[in-house]
Amino acid sequence: MRAVFVCINHSVKILAEHFSYTFAMTSTIVTLLAIILLLAFVFFKTKAAKPKPGQFHNDGRRKTFKDFQKEQLENDPDGVYGEAATFKTLTSICNDDGRKFVLMKNLYIPSHGGTTEIDALLLHQSGIYVLETKNISGEITGTLEEERWHQRLNARTTHTFHNPIQQNAGHIRALRHFLKENFSKSDLNVDELPVFSAIVFSDRCVLKGIPTSPKVSGSSLDVNWIILHIFQLQKKLSNIIKNQKTILETEQLESLYWKLKPCAMANEKTKAEHRAYIQSKHR
Repeated sequence: MRAVFVCINHSVKILAEHFSYTFAMTSTIVTLLAIILLLAFVFFKTKAAKPKPGQFHNDGRRKTFKDFQKEQLENDPDGVYGEAATFKTLTSICNDDGRKFVLMKNLYIPSHGGTTEIDALLLHQSGIYVLETKNISGEITGTLEEERWHQRLNARTTHTFHNPIQQNAGHIRALRHFLKENFSKSDLNVDELPVFSAIVFSDRCVLKGIPTSPKVSGSSLDVNWIILHIFQLQKKLSNIIKNQKTILETEQLESLYWKLKPCAMANEKTKAEHRAYIQSKHR
């Protein structure tokens, strides 16, 4: 009888040890699975929220739109951006308006196998404003339909240049196409995004018989546009912006900036290819 009890006791010990081992193994496996799931969650969460290069200061603070604006100035070694009266006026207009904005310059937008260059771009919560600046003097003549406009400096000197209304309309079409390729409709409906064209002439020139807006010329162009001198920019563009409702959220405006920023950082190779592309179009 004693032998039976010893045998039973031994069996119970074996079962207890087996159960303890199985329980320990199960706990270990569950713990390992939990750790793996946690690490996977942290990895994908970190990857999704990975900041874009240059989005934060070195001390960890997130950059603001004023910081983006400052970068545009600092990245202009020739001083063109800071010296241009057009940009100073735009900054003044937007500061008075009070909504978020970013100014960009010299953007090389992909277009038909080449690039098209936008002189100045205002990203504003009311829409996008594409500016073509003409820092020229003399008497300027041209019509909406003419492909080439004329600059008359004196009785013997006349130059021609591309119709700036058509030129900027081409810039805007390329810009819309670029944005459609880089944004889903759920993130930004590019078709419904207001885009305005402004052709800004130097105060040193005289515009003779030039159409100044679609209402004057009966334009059928697919963009809203105006032609004006720099001294008129403050009043006219300010009125346009004030009459536009807020379309873009802060996050959308920031996304636009980050998508377009590479276009404003063209190297010398891109610029040379752009010049060659433009020359080939006008041969």
